[in-house]
Amino acid sequence: MRMRFRQKINIGLTCGLWLLSHFCDPGVAQTNNYDTTLFPTPAILEPNVQFWEDVYSRYSEREVILHDAETLNIIYDVVNLDSLFHGVQVSDRLLWKKVELIKKGYKSTLLRLARKRHLDLSALRGKERRVASLFGAELNAKRLRRAAKNIRAQSGLRERFLLGLKRSGLYLSKMREIFQDAGLPLELLVLPHVESSFNYAAYSKFGAAGVWQFTRSTGRHFLRINYEVDERLDPIRATEAAAKLLQHNYEELGSWPLAITAYNHGLYGMKRARRKYGDDLGRIIQHYRSRSFGFASRNFYAEFLAALHIATNYKAYFGEIEFQRPRRYISFTPPDYVSVRGLLKELHISLEEFAQFNPALRKPVLHSRRRIPKNFELRIPYQEGLDVQALYARISPELKFDRQVRPKWHKVRRGENLSSIARRYRVAVGDLMAANDIQNPHRIYVGQNLQIPGPNRGRRRSALVEASLVTEGARRGILDVAPAEASPAADVAVTPKTHAAPRTNALPEVDYVSARTGSVGDVIVPHSEALRRVDEQRFKREAASVEEVMAMALPGHHVVMTRDMVVRVVKPQHPLPTERGEWEVAFPENGQVRVEADETLGHFADWLDVPTWKLRRINGLSYAQPLQLGQRLWLTFENVTPEEFHQRRVEYHQGIEEDFFRNFTVDGEQTYVVQPGDNIWLICNHRFGLPFWLIQKYNPQADLANLVAGQELVIPTVSSHFPTEILEE
Repeated sequence: MRMRFRQKINIGLTCGLWLLSHFCDPGVAQTNNYDTTLFPTPAILEPNVQFWEDVYSRYSEREVILHDAETLNIIYDVVNLDSLFHGVQVSDRLLWKKVELIKKGYKSTLLRLARKRHLDLSALRGKERRVASLFGAELNAKRLRRAAKNIRAQSGLRERFLLGLKRSGLYLSKMREIFQDAGLPLELLVLPHVESSFNYAAYSKFGAAGVWQFTRSTGRHFLRINYEVDERLDPIRATEAAAKLLQHNYEELGSWPLAITAYNHGLYGMKRARRKYGDDLGRIIQHYRSRSFGFASRNFYAEFLAALHIATNYKAYFGEIEFQRPRRYISFTPPDYVSVRGLLKELHISLEEFAQFNPALRKPVLHSRRRIPKNFELRIPYQEGLDVQALYARISPELKFDRQVRPKWHKVRRGENLSSIARRYRVAVGDLMAANDIQNPHRIYVGQNLQIPGPNRGRRRSALVEASLVTEGARRGILDVAPAEASPAADVAVTPKTHAAPRTNALPEVDYVSARTGSVGDVIVPHSEALRRVDEQRFKREAASVEEVMAMALPGHHVVMTRDMVVRVVKPQHPLPTERGEWEVAFPENGQVRVEADETLGHFADWLDVPTWKLRRINGLSYAQPLQLGQRLWLTFENVTPEEFHQRRVEYHQGIEEDFFRNFTVDGEQTYVVQPGDNIWLICNHRFGLPFWLIQKYNPQADLANLVAGQELVIPTVSSHFPTEILEE
């Protein structure tokens, strides 16, 4: 074991030390042209390429281009968001409502033009004449009616593209090595500009993650993705996976335009398109029709060409750029399971720095709720003369393990609160909050999966948890959570489609406070009679910051404290409305399960530790036959127990939800009436841009596979935690 560990350290030291000394000569960005025989520009795509060049280099994030989704150089207007309300600062939601009104105005103009018997430019005036002139020889009623349905709004991306160029310096040197070793054209390395602006933490509403924006279903073929590790977020591992995927696409399709488009649309979809229209991508884009071959897929290659042109000539667009320099690191592979907490004690580095060097480790590992997996390649900041073997040997054997932590999970039921759940499992409320990153103890929801901390966890509350409890409690007039049986205002799980009532200054009849005892735990004990009431005015006078007073004044807001002890006012996430009902991940029954959203045969094979062909054989499935939502699937438990399978499956779905809510927040809901011709795929992907599982969570009793016109659906309104990116990261 020791010799094996030493060899891995040596390999890590050899491969891990890399430094880009002259990024101004980075291969892709050093030339003024590229191989047009490998990456030709079909004539039909030239206007689209120019459009995306303007989006990436000309228009700012505060400008919105209203254009035709079919012919991109038909631009109706460029809306300056800062001028919509004459400089008054308003929410992004209100800004986009104004943009939608402007779009509706152009739609009315197009339909009005389409109703005219004779379209004569000389007879038109003002806005109608300007809009009609955009269509040239295509000006006819049929085209105008089609255009009225295809008005699209596109934000400028100049700042984001510039930011992507700057931070590409962190990764590009190693990426070049990977693509050169694979024999791939280096021009392909501009794809992360299109996918994520070289942001390794990028995450989409549909679950694509990392600098190369792998989905879980595609990424699992090349990367380790589970509750502890998500290698999609590691730029180096993800680049290795992207090289394999692009190489495979090229081998199957025979041309880079098709292979690049397949990176977005999927290999099998491009094979179908090629069978119908040949190898000419321009012809495919012009004639191929498929429900999934939408705007993004049709424009992906044009976006690639635009990004390639800008990246190879970046000085002409942005001038001199100071690229971020790559980090020097040492890599090694621990032969045991080990906690981050135990490792950092010996490394003498902060958790934040460790996380930056190991972006594939998910929060449960970083917060020591799970252990670093055995044989996972770690990176630590380079230190002159560091002996990694000696460092690892100093870690106590008590902190090295031969297996992973497998905690219990609890699904919140109606009427439960944190206190009752903590009592049931004999853990402290503070530990339960810390284990699940709960900032506001009064915002748990029915159907939420809570991880139950182990008995040996340290039980001191974090500053964030403590601040959240005290400030929210004081705003309500109490200092901690009242039990459900004592007060309806306690942290009781939210019931279906019920919004929390506005809080008042009235105090509940029974108040509780968190009392620090001499032991390591926090115990919830009754307040003494003398401390039963809290003087809110006195609390305001003694508030440590303006933010705390603001939090008391703003309904639905509370104060949290960050790691660096900065106090913030935040609005808690809109509570999810109900239990998962029919979408509950059920325990296997009689050797069968029902297929749920985002599950593939490959996932079941991984959870069962069996090859996919075995599951195909016992279920009578042909090769490449996809699973259907709700389909019954026979399982085999020859390598895992049903309990192990179920836990892996639950953690998969839990990971999807955690990743989503780490990047997005649900801040309300709306009612949508199903229209004739609608199906759940169109509603998710085109009307609202939301994942199926989230809409299903809000409509647990609806048969989403068989929608009926006139049926009402509850649709959550979602906003990003990171609506814009700041250049000074």
